Amino acid sequence: MRNSIITAVFLASLGASATSYALTAKQSVETETVIRLADGSETTERAPAHKVLPGQRIVYTLNFTNDEVKPATDLVLTMPVPAEIKYLEGSASETGLPPVYSTDGGKSFAARNALEVRGTNGAVRQAKAADITNIRWTVPGPISSGASGSLSFKGIVE
Repeated sequence: MRNSIITAVFLASLGASATSYALTAKQSVETETVIRLADGSETTERAPAHKVLPGQRIVYTLNFTNDEVKPATDLVLTMPVPAEIKYLEGSASETGLPPVYSTDGGKSFAARNALEVRGTNGAVRQAKAADITNIRWTVPGPISSGASGSLSFKGIVE
């Protein structure tokens, strides 16, 4: 069981370019289970992730609200991918908010198709989902006072 996954994931950074905003952010962690029904169709159920096991699908969600009186723009929201989690390819794409990714603990970011890593032999290769350490979104705004949003990604417990 991986209880540490639930408590070890925090919002890595909340920022805005050149301006500071009052922002409330809350992260949740859920398990996601796909259930096949008798008719062959599938449904997805989510539940709070109190205990997780290898192979389980986990959903990390960041809900945010602009608490400032003025609209906010260019919010930069970053979530780490815990070492025990393998990012699920394509799961961080939110409508209109293409994420960028890091393989170096959040020091640098790039679009997914441009993300590369250097192997132990010195050769550069396309980054794999398991190489991703952080995911960042820029919310351009304007985000009205009191407006909320949500960002998420999925992973598999290793």
